[in-house]
Amino acid sequence: MNFKQLHWLEVAECLALGLAVVFLLVAIASQDWLLPLVFLTFGLIFNSLNRIRWQYLMRQRLSATTKQLKQQIAQELEKIQVSAPVTPAEETESRAIARLQDNCVSLEQSLNSVVQYLNTQVLPERIEHLEKAYLQLSQDLRTLTRQVEDPSVEPLAPSPPELEPFDISSATGLNVSQVTTQLPIVAPTSFVSQSPSIPTWQELDPLMAHDDAVSCLAISPDGQWLVSGSWDQTLRVWDLATRTLKAQVSAHYQGLLAVVVVPIQASGTGYRIVTGSFDHTIKVWLADTEDPEHLTLTIEETLTQHTGSVQSLALSYNPLLLVSGSYDQTVKQWQLLTGEMVCSSYDPLGAIYAIAVDTSQELIASAGGDGRVTLWKLGTGEQIGFLAGNVSSVESLAFSPDGETLAAGCVDGTIKLWQLDASRFGAGRPLQPVRILEAHNGQVKALLFNGEEQILFSGGADGYVKIWHPSRREAIAVLGVNEGAESGRSSILSLALSDDSYLLIAGTADGIIQIWRKTD
Repeated sequence: MNFKQLHWLEVAECLALGLAVVFLLVAIASQDWLLPLVFLTFGLIFNSLNRIRWQYLMRQRLSATTKQLKQQIAQELEKIQVSAPVTPAEETESRAIARLQDNCVSLEQSLNSVVQYLNTQVLPERIEHLEKAYLQLSQDLRTLTRQVEDPSVEPLAPSPPELEPFDISSATGLNVSQVTTQLPIVAPTSFVSQSPSIPTWQELDPLMAHDDAVSCLAISPDGQWLVSGSWDQTLRVWDLATRTLKAQVSAHYQGLLAVVVVPIQASGTGYRIVTGSFDHTIKVWLADTEDPEHLTLTIEETLTQHTGSVQSLALSYNPLLLVSGSYDQTVKQWQLLTGEMVCSSYDPLGAIYAIAVDTSQELIASAGGDGRVTLWKLGTGEQIGFLAGNVSSVESLAFSPDGETLAAGCVDGTIKLWQLDASRFGAGRPLQPVRILEAHNGQVKALLFNGEEQILFSGGADGYVKIWHPSRREAIAVLGVNEGAESGRSSILSLALSDDSYLLIAGTADGIIQIWRKTD
């Protein structure tokens, strides 16, 4: 675990044990053993408290994951029972039902073995095994459905969970989503019927921007300024026309993780830049652009209500709200102009790594290490539902421009897409993904949609930017950073796209900002 994200009990334990060692060395010379024993006792007490805290958190997360899995299996079994046809011959029907019951028992035994495994293994191994087991059970359920529809099909016993990746959108037997939309991203006939135009991108000279990873990027609405934040603790502003540095400031005493830019309506010549950091704070900066050659950054306000690193920031323009997601497991909403916190929503399942805002449906999506995507009400912070079908940690989120699709980038390299239907939020049957893209070899660190065509851009730890059309399952374009570099391709941590979609910018783990310009 990153030292900057340690819980105070863990820090106290390390401090107590460290002092015990120091005073033990002193006691060897002075023969005074009281202080070493006192600090050793405190260290043991803090160690016990930490063990109890971690056991509680693990039980809580595993309980929620197991409950979700049971609900999904129960729903699929219910579908099989409802859809079982009546055959003319009673004897054939009896054999089919008996065969189905036997296989259902086998599936229940498989589920019980998964639960027992979860109770005996460490958390990362549990999640991996759970995902494989769920995919295998889904395939077995499809087989059972075919057996009920056609009793002549020989039964297949559930097999060990060693699976190829399963695309849930192609599972006609499971019928996971009946919701329709105008988006071609979920219309089955559009997968092959549309022929998207494939733009070409010209790679411009990279900016040697920071001394450490470029963790966040933002472009001003007028397309003139690029704002970059880095683990080197600096905030920098660049002129995109000349690709020159115009201002920089040491913004936080620990690395930056998130940045957003909003114009100051009254002045018309400036911006507010908001940054989030490992140091638990959110800072609001005023960027005065009246004299472009002497751009200045001044601190306006510091928001300190988070108790963990601020992992993600997003803006709502109507109403004007700042939304922050933190390692402290909260999503907070702020009045940007006054710095007042409007509401705070707590997610008991774990830290929050990514958030996204859709103003049209007044939605906030958040996700993190537990893999579940939770939906909150913009303005009130009320939890209104969650999205099912994912148990991999989520690193990035993005809403489509029309608000009807949500994309999640996961640590296993996949991008999962949900079609949103407000009428089903909180209805007891969470929405399943309509498509799963095998996107990157490694974590999907950044996602964004463009404004009109609903093209999706993804940046991965494998050093590639991939461009996805809603009618295709494969990327229509792939852009690489550090092409030909001796040190190899650097991971992409952040993406930004200009409002006219003609400039695409990526921030990398080695401090480079790579820029592409669309040529057609």
